[in-house]
Amino acid sequence: MDGPSRGPRLAICFALVFVLPAAQTPPTVHTPDEWRVVDKECRDVSPPQAKIRACLKLLSDRRLSTASIAPINGEISSTFQSLRDYDNAIKYKKIEIERANSAAKQASSSDDALPASLGAMSLRYMELGSLQSLNRLTNLKGQSDEARRVATEEQDNYNLALSYNPMNYRAYRYRAEIRSLFCDSASAAQDMEAAIRFAEQVGDHDAARDYKRATLGACIPAWRRE
Repeated sequence: MDGPSRGPRLAICFALVFVLPAAQTPPTVHTPDEWRVVDKECRDVSPPQAKIRACLKLLSDRRLSTASIAPINGEISSTFQSLRDYDNAIKYKKIEIERANSAAKQASSSDDALPASLGAMSLRYMELGSLQSLNRLTNLKGQSDEARRVATEEQDNYNLALSYNPMNYRAYRYRAEIRSLFCDSASAAQDMEAAIRFAEQVGDHDAARDYKRATLGACIPAWRRE
């Protein structure tokens, strides 16, 4: 059986392009002054190429706390994504995750802060997997060994996203697609059911409706797991 046709793959690709920027979390900063610095000298800069240069410069600014480093890298990743430079978007998303993990280890978490931190990490891992999906669909031959390797990394990141937030319905939706490509139709169906259930629970009825209508990618026999 052949893999997904060009039409459905492109539809998924463009859907992810629109979903990811909307999912970006705003920078977490310690003071209003720091927030304004990040906005003025990174987030609000345009055009994209100038924004990337400004954000990279800001990373070396000693005025900012450790907590600001991850969000700035997230802005850089998001900007590269807008340019469809997925290799660099992935690179800086990974740096964002690394810096966020480092900041979390240094900070003392209160009972209120912990759930927010877990939700943010779930979002970051989901975004990383989605960027890998965009890169795979755009730049890699659909059924190649390299595409399979990237798809495996995608699934690992969705697993991590769900370990931080078991109600991350978008992560279930994306993982369902990968499991379908790996010919694991039963697990893919379970993930789609979870995606619909949790989307409805949080009130995202548009997403739930879209998931009910979705057709998963066809099994790629060469990707079938041992």
